[in-house]
Amino acid sequence: PEGPKARPVVAMDYNLYVRHSDGAEKPAMAGEFTERAYQAFRAAFDTQYNGKRLPLELGFHFTLMNNGAYWDALERFAGEVCVKADVECISFRDYVARQRASRAQASVGG
Repeated sequence: PEGPKARPVVAMDYNLYVRHSDGAEKPAMAGEFTERAYQAFRAAFDTQYNGKRLPLELGFHFTLMNNGAYWDALERFAGEVCVKADVECISFRDYVARQRASRAQASVGG
């Protein structure tokens, strides 16, 4: 959930950009957008961390929308959660490789 109405949103910077500013740059509101994005990331993480522990995927482009609001939120979020002893922050490529290796291992002798 994200924002004052706590509506669901796919955790990608562009989706937040469109929700927050209708796809138009509003650098004066970057601080508010950063905080909203951070709170959404953290709520999604906490739900999984304290629940089923499903992987959390965040998608980002190599551009700074709304004066870098979403990258700032990601840096704060990652700085807090990626250092936890039982959390791994890995690329999607590494996640897929692990899943494939796990399936291959499970099928050996099976």
